[in-house]
Amino acid sequence: MLDVGTLKPLDRDAVIRYASGVDAIVTAEEHTIIGGLGSAVVEALRGVAHAPVEFVGVPDSFGISAANYNDLLAHFGLTSEAIAKAVKTLLRGKKK
Repeated sequence: MLDVGTLKPLDRDAVIRYASGVDAIVTAEEHTIIGGLGSAVVEALRGVAHAPVEFVGVPDSFGISAANYNDLLAHFGLTSEAIAKAVKTLLRGKKK
């Protein structure tokens, strides 16, 4: 697991190093999936062989209000279960 504290500057060498030899890459962020961490990771991996990539994050949609933070995470699928599902889906596809 690579913890990315900042997108700019993104540690491209670390992204490439951590992505090397894995069967799936899943980015998870509390941000829109457009122009966020997933996009930065794919851009960093451009030009090198890498595993399939899936983004877990906020879809391109209008915001909502919720009673609490956990309700927002659940609404947008930003739970540990959603992340695990994305990993399993990618790995299942890899074995085909």
